[in-house]
Amino acid sequence: MLLQYKSSILNFFLLTDNNDTNNKIPNWRISALRIILSTVMLVCLAVVCHTFGPAVQLSLIHIILLSVSFFSIVITLLIASHKYYTFCAHFFLITTVLASLAINLFITDLELAKVGSMYMFACPTIALILLGYRSAICYAVLNLAPFFMIIYNVDLSVLFNPPEQLPNTNWYIMGVIFAFYNICIPLAVARTSVAAKRLNQSIQDSNTHLTAKNELYRTFFSHYYKPKVILSEKGEIIDLNEQARILFNLEPNTQDTNKNLSTLLPKLTTNENNDKEQLIQIKDSYHRVTKQNVVNSTYTVYEFSDCTQEQKIKKNLISIEEKYKRLRYTDSQTNLPNKDWFERQCESLIIKNPEGFYIIVIQSTNNDYLNLKFGESDFQSLTITAYKRIKDNIKEILLCSDAGLGKLVFLINMPNVEELEKLLSRIKKTLDEEYTLFNSKFIQSYLFGIAQFSQESNASAKVIANAQEALKNADNINVFSYYNQENSQLFLKKHEISMLLDEAIQSAALDVHYQPKVTKEGLCIGLEALARWNSPILGVVPPDTFIPIAEEYRLICPLTNLIIQKVCAQIQQWNQSGFDVVPIAINLSPFDFNQKDFVSNLMRYLADFNVKPHQIELEITETALEENNTDALKIIQSLQSWGFIISIDDFGTGYSNIARLADYPINKLKLDRSLTNMITTSKRHYNLVKAVHVMCRALNIKCVSEGVEEKEYISSLADMGSEEFQGYYFARPMAASDFYLHTQQHGLVFNGEKAESLPS
Repeated sequence: MLLQYKSSILNFFLLTDNNDTNNKIPNWRISALRIILSTVMLVCLAVVCHTFGPAVQLSLIHIILLSVSFFSIVITLLIASHKYYTFCAHFFLITTVLASLAINLFITDLELAKVGSMYMFACPTIALILLGYRSAICYAVLNLAPFFMIIYNVDLSVLFNPPEQLPNTNWYIMGVIFAFYNICIPLAVARTSVAAKRLNQSIQDSNTHLTAKNELYRTFFSHYYKPKVILSEKGEIIDLNEQARILFNLEPNTQDTNKNLSTLLPKLTTNENNDKEQLIQIKDSYHRVTKQNVVNSTYTVYEFSDCTQEQKIKKNLISIEEKYKRLRYTDSQTNLPNKDWFERQCESLIIKNPEGFYIIVIQSTNNDYLNLKFGESDFQSLTITAYKRIKDNIKEILLCSDAGLGKLVFLINMPNVEELEKLLSRIKKTLDEEYTLFNSKFIQSYLFGIAQFSQESNASAKVIANAQEALKNADNINVFSYYNQENSQLFLKKHEISMLLDEAIQSAALDVHYQPKVTKEGLCIGLEALARWNSPILGVVPPDTFIPIAEEYRLICPLTNLIIQKVCAQIQQWNQSGFDVVPIAINLSPFDFNQKDFVSNLMRYLADFNVKPHQIELEITETALEENNTDALKIIQSLQSWGFIISIDDFGTGYSNIARLADYPINKLKLDRSLTNMITTSKRHYNLVKAVHVMCRALNIKCVSEGVEEKEYISSLADMGSEEFQGYYFARPMAASDFYLHTQQHGLVFNGEKAESLPS
């Protein structure tokens, strides 16, 4: 039992320094704090017990409260001293300061109060033992206060005016001072001294041990940047350096000796006769292991050299080569086989017997529309779906790949054209089934460009190019278009025109002609700007020739910008000459309308030439107004808010959506000549045009009848409600100078008689 109590006391006061129980605070500091707190607790207990009776008898409640409070604080700090050491140490020192202050506040005897002030003089020593020199310095500076009070006889009791003090108060104060300086501090210093001696002995033992192993560790750490492990003759780990711990993912400050290296590295051979360099993998890294024998020792040192980068380079070279092959032969957007892969496979298939092989390139008729509507990346999902349909349903197809821009190319082997067209019809039926994209359903109609291998042209790249040329001539009537030399020449001609047109646009070599828009009496109330091109190489190129080419080769937007600038420049010229300019209409294509910077560019052109928006009328085709196209609606609303006049051009062509007129803020509706030219011969056409006029009046939209070439149409259209007319009967398109000359001679009046005298 006595031994058990002794062990408990040793454990509580931490009188051994073998293992620090607190990683941050050494045991000797905690032990010193507990010794001080225990001694102070006993002194406080003695004071509480001895003063309680007299304090109650004299009704000195503050004495009871102070003594009990200090006693309670010391017990609490003693209990929490291990877990909250730093806090307890600081709080004890603060409590010591408060105790000294309490003596000065409640002791009326000044000489006795001075003795109480000296109680604080122990704080620097205690702080040095428990917390270090910084805290000791702070309390040494703080001790200037009681020193000042003692020297100058400062009496703090006058602040509190305490009642009668206990008899034998001097015994209590002197007793506490005596116990504090003769018991508490000497015991703490003794504990610190013991810890210092133990530490010194431990250092001496370590130095002796290190001296014995000096030669071993000199060898062990000669290449400290490499992991090294020392093994005994039994293969057990004697020691290992920090790099080895990191390599084997071993926690620092842990005991890892007496373990067998084979448990960490099962693949490493540690036989005595095996001195060869070994290559092993440790998790994600590779290492060359070299065995080193220590002179005059049975120990063996294994050195690990990292060769991960070498192994990664080897793997990366292999991976890069494979990835390069995949990237070279795979389309980056669809991840389908690309044209390079297709050409390579074709060469292998047709090298022995090229006859009978056909290459077919396919594309949807509404490819451009869907590409504009959804964007290229989203539209590619339709191409992937079409590819899967071909691969899953058409077994006769030998090869199939992505040809770019929404096109697919495939290879088939058919003995004759009849069998070929039967197969192509089946493929078209499979491809034209309904597609779904973003919860919207689409009917695709695919066109086919077909080219055959021959003895003269057995290069797959050439045959693919021929099939792509044939595809350009396919349409809804001629779905299966075969390559021939004549079509090729036509393609080259279109390509040549596109290049010359691009040069003409860049050099602003196109002209603008103006066609009047008049009332039924022939009074000009507007103009339409029309592009004209007189090429130095090709001569006069009709608009119905170069406009479709401009749209096909994406030149329509630069062309529109050029027309807008020329019209604005012409308006500025007329304004400066005092000529009253009527609104001038400019045609916009769907490509113009889908440009993000269209509105900003338009306003910039107007600002450059000081042109007002109400002087410009914008004619938009029906195809630009896509169904549920909120962007188109916002653009039109924005343009109209600026003051532009908005017109729908060629209404009646294609698939006219009458209901859409109610959704868009439209000022004018231009009826196509295909509607107006038959009102005198067809009752149904007459009623249709009349109904359109009634609808426009209800929507407050002006009707413009274009393509008027006969006088007999004018009165009928006027009776229906047409307010503007445009056509060869009144005037043909003319240069700006001719229009100005006419106005100087005849004013703004155009009629059938004067139209014949105008230049065409």
